[in-house]
Amino acid sequence: MPILALIPYYPPFIYDLGPLVLDSWALLVCIGFILGLEVARARGIEKGLDVRDVVDSAVFVVAMGFVVGHIVHVVAYNPHQLEEQGIWAILKVWAGFSSTGGFIGAVFGCILMFQVFPAVFGARRTALLERGTPLNRLEQLLDWLGRPRAFWPHADVLMYAFPFGWTLGRLGCFSAHDHVGARSDFFLAVDFPAVGYGGPRHDLGLYEALWTAVIMATFYALRKLKLRPGFFVALWCALYAPARLGFDFLRHTDMRGADVRWVGLTPAQWGSISMAVAGVGVLVWLLRSRDGTEAGAGEE
Repeated sequence: MPILALIPYYPPFIYDLGPLVLDSWALLVCIGFILGLEVARARGIEKGLDVRDVVDSAVFVVAMGFVVGHIVHVVAYNPHQLEEQGIWAILKVWAGFSSTGGFIGAVFGCILMFQVFPAVFGARRTALLERGTPLNRLEQLLDWLGRPRAFWPHADVLMYAFPFGWTLGRLGCFSAHDHVGARSDFFLAVDFPAVGYGGPRHDLGLYEALWTAVIMATFYALRKLKLRPGFFVALWCALYAPARLGFDFLRHTDMRGADVRWVGLTPAQWGSISMAVAGVGVLVWLLRSRDGTEAGAGEE
């Protein structure tokens, strides 16, 4: 195989900051979260949303993404961990993460934050506010849970900001070489060492970071257009899901730790198909809705 790979291999970076040891993946993920949060905050202000709701929702949705992402990492990709460690494998939420599970968790987080919590606690919140007296800590929590937050305007703001953070997160995956692919002489392949890797291979963290950067630039270019809430959700699904489906065909199968396959596809590929279907559903809803106010959407 001719060696055309241009990306040099380097070991993952680890930064020793005294009492704090930070690896390159964690550092880039943290920076990505901060960047995404700031973009969401700015976008929310631009769209007339309450900054508190945007920031609180972003933090809650990301937290849900990490929790569910870890559960899927264990259940779908590493079920042997349940046999070896029992429930402790689930409780160690820092030990492994599935991006597909993260997307599922983010959807659940949005549903809880924008629909379930206001529906369950909204009446109680109204009663507390009508009482007109200072709220104790528990009542403040009920007030927060019951705040009305329109689903699509908030979800679309979070979705607009997401690629800004995800690009850095995937660069973190690339820096740690978390997603080593098959042998390749592609010019963007990484020149992995012959020992242990067998030479140049695809690095799917790099590929996804590059593609997400394209999506980020596309979102930014469309930011001034008058678009119905939900547009960026549909566009993300349309642009990301097919690419992720294709990228996973480049995963390695000749080394330890190869991803599990279900009927020939990885869990992420099945998740990508589901995401594409969901995106089509949102797009059809947007096209059929007469005025963008359905389901609390409102015109942007």
